[in-house]
Amino acid sequence: MSIGNSDFETRLTNLTVILACGFGLLLARLFYLQVVRGETLRTIAESNRTSLISERAPRGLILDRDGRVLADRRPTFVVLFTPLDVEREVLDKAKMKLSSILGFTPEELAEKLRPALKRASLVRLADRVSRPVAFALAEQLPSLPGITVANEMQRRYPNGNLACHALGYLGQISRREYERLRAQGYQPDWLIGKAGLEKVFDNVLRGEYGGMRMEVDAAGRSIKIIDRKEPLAGYQVRTTLDLDIQSAAEAGLAGAGKAGAVVALDPRNGDILAFASAPGYDPNAFVHVRGEELEDEESVGKIVNRPDLPLFNRAIQGLYAPGSVFKIVDAAAALESRRIPPEESYFCPGYFWLGGPGGKKFLCWKKEGHGRMGLKDGLIHSCNVYFYNMSLKLGPDPIESLAGKFGLGRPTGVGIPGEKAGFVPGRKMFTDGRRRWFDGDTLNMAIGQGTVLFSPMQAAQLAAAVASRGKIYRPNFLKDIRNPSGELVQRGVPELLGQVRMSPDTWDFLDAALIEVVERGTAQNCRIPGVRVAGKTGTAQNPHGDDHAWFVAYAPAGDPVIAVCVLVEHGKHGSSAAAPIARKVLLAALGSPESPAPGAAPLSAGSGEEQE
Repeated sequence: MSIGNSDFETRLTNLTVILACGFGLLLARLFYLQVVRGETLRTIAESNRTSLISERAPRGLILDRDGRVLADRRPTFVVLFTPLDVEREVLDKAKMKLSSILGFTPEELAEKLRPALKRASLVRLADRVSRPVAFALAEQLPSLPGITVANEMQRRYPNGNLACHALGYLGQISRREYERLRAQGYQPDWLIGKAGLEKVFDNVLRGEYGGMRMEVDAAGRSIKIIDRKEPLAGYQVRTTLDLDIQSAAEAGLAGAGKAGAVVALDPRNGDILAFASAPGYDPNAFVHVRGEELEDEESVGKIVNRPDLPLFNRAIQGLYAPGSVFKIVDAAAALESRRIPPEESYFCPGYFWLGGPGGKKFLCWKKEGHGRMGLKDGLIHSCNVYFYNMSLKLGPDPIESLAGKFGLGRPTGVGIPGEKAGFVPGRKMFTDGRRRWFDGDTLNMAIGQGTVLFSPMQAAQLAAAVASRGKIYRPNFLKDIRNPSGELVQRGVPELLGQVRMSPDTWDFLDAALIEVVERGTAQNCRIPGVRVAGKTGTAQNPHGDDHAWFVAYAPAGDPVIAVCVLVEHGKHGSSAAAPIARKVLLAALGSPESPAPGAAPLSAGSGEEQE
């Protein structure tokens, strides 16, 4: 008996221990769920029984450097629909009236209503409706069951096309963008920056969305509105752009009547003062208010399908042979090499025979020739024959090396998506043995033709680097960011990317020669009384039509506050097409009144000399 009792007691003890352990584990699990993960699980449970209907936040202002508005917001209306307590028969009778007011076809309206009816949830039926449409809905609300009209602040670009390629535009977030940005709190129905500064600074401009929180059942059907969260406005972004300089740049391009680009930089810090690409577009088309009149050519469909490619940002995406603008690099490389005496001259009869008479003939832009030219006059009058001879003596390597030090052949780092790198050729192109570098390649490179490619932004950065005696700054759009209370959040800081180190004599030579390009050379159409302007024209051969026109400049020489590049596609001559536009930009920057360039009548496409 004692043995039996002992077994029973042992089993009882084991069972007690097992029960105690099980109870202890249960308590530990309850502690973990209720205390350790309690808040997290409560949040998950809350989200499982609620649904948020977003209300867009007022987007932050975008301003020019002096606080003038480039992008603001205005009140518009949104139309919401909830099927709660709505009888299907009553709704069917109201559909035709609703379609008529909103401008939907019956099929479009049915498609928009389908998710609401299927899940018994509130949906956005229409965004950005005009005041007349909102008033028409308000008048008919008694016969439009489930319809609510709410007010939201909508992005607006009060200056239309002005600075459109800098500002960019908004659009509905795509599925791919949502997957990439959802971790940052983005929602599937949000409007986001699609291009330009709207995209670069989207995270601060968009603000914090608000909306209505709906209670839903297990099937996801809305039951009632729980509460409403007020949206918080986005931060204000003040740019480095100057509205006056930007307006002058765009007016100049409009007057040329051709595609092109203008970029103006502050050579002291890299601030972007103007950033224009033509043709432009009206970014308001991408946030068009339903029910307002919109010119046919301003619709999104028309903008996207226009053959002149208004969405193409020529300032950073367009790559062009720089023509004689590249001779700035040639001249500096020659002086720094100490192998090309500045006084050494060559005779220009208007052409050059590579390999002697009977060889390959390379032309100068001036058919009758320039006569005998040294380095300074060769740069002032942009004599191709001088640079053919000089580059063969110098060789391509010093030119390629110095171009790289000036940042050419790689992106400037401006920050706006889509910037192209350009290209500077050299012997290293042909390492596979299938082709070698020829003297003809050197001649083409010397006059900025062949495979040499710049964007207007890169050419502006080159001009700014020469103006600042070698300082290469990252082009910068940001002056500062402030929160809705006006408190400073972030300030733009100049970023020095590199320094081109050359002798003071070389910098002095470039300054003096480029001033004379404007005073008595190919850029007399950019002369400004009382202001020393330094510049260089360029004309780039174009296999698809008339030559492209270039001009780069900085002013006042000696103490420059602005460097500018102008490109006019099919402009034929930098002197007649690009230099006058640069003059308008410089006048706007320097605060000088508009007046004709002294002693330089506008040149026609077929007239006279000095219009390279």
